[in-house]
Amino acid sequence: MPRDQKTTTSLIYGPVPSRRLGRSLGVDIVPYKTCTYDCIYCQIGRTPQTTIERKPYIPAARIVSELEVRLRSGVRPDYVTVGGSGEPCLHSEIGEIILKIKEMTDVPVAVLTNGALLWSPDVRGALLPADVVLPSFDAFDAHSFQKINRPHPDISFETMIQGIADFRSVYSGRIWLEIFIIKGVNDTEDAMAAFGPHIAEINPDRIHVNTAVRPPAEKYAGQVSEEALQRLAEKLDPRAEVIAEFSGESRDGNKDDMNQEILEMLSRRPCTAQDIAAGLGLPLDAVDRQVTDMARSQTIQTRRSDGRLYYFRPAEKTTDH
Repeated sequence: MPRDQKTTTSLIYGPVPSRRLGRSLGVDIVPYKTCTYDCIYCQIGRTPQTTIERKPYIPAARIVSELEVRLRSGVRPDYVTVGGSGEPCLHSEIGEIILKIKEMTDVPVAVLTNGALLWSPDVRGALLPADVVLPSFDAFDAHSFQKINRPHPDISFETMIQGIADFRSVYSGRIWLEIFIIKGVNDTEDAMAAFGPHIAEINPDRIHVNTAVRPPAEKYAGQVSEEALQRLAEKLDPRAEVIAEFSGESRDGNKDDMNQEILEMLSRRPCTAQDIAAGLGLPLDAVDRQVTDMARSQTIQTRRSDGRLYYFRPAEKTTDH
């Protein structure tokens, strides 16, 4: 099974280019692929075993300490984003972590969640201090929920929807809902109409319509064209918008530091050279040279998807003791 990447990598990564959050400084608070879902489109691969167990997977003090060091280095992201390589609401101390982040910086705090645990009053209360919460909402009925998200057996479509709606009723911050469109699965006008009553119940501030721009967990989770995505967004809701590509400013970088930053970034998700350059604020030609060298030495690997070359950090195998 994939290694627990927290043993060898930092819990803080980026800033990475986010098409929703600009330059996003990521805070990873659960072990690699610790998740309630096994989504067919997940950019970091399959979930070996879904879970709903909430516990302090990683000490909150360690998470906060690593973030403080990173912020003191002078980085200034658009958001500090609690998310990463698993479902952050599985961490039983996420509320304490959010509060500590807000004590140390005035950078707004975002939480990337699949929304599966928002049925729990404890989880809803823990997320209240966040500035923006970005739940996923990819399915329009129980069948599509099972097909797309492949949830833990104890999570039903109805419970998931009600949880997000209940959170909306108590949360005064912004909710940006993401709907991931998959070719041949939920990419019809009938599907957009079926989303309507659920969107009305949740009442998000924004709706972000997305599709597979990086290699998905399952090859059949195909990308929808830009034109089709725009057409579906228009049918979905007036608040719906197709997520735009991010572009960032450039900075100079030390080669050794660049190598480590790229590894941290690719530990969480595959990226193109353009993604890396934008997220880290580095010159594209320097990134191109660096990732070429890293791929040649097999430090990282490559994969093509939709005509674009993606770099990723291969998962290491461990033996169980």
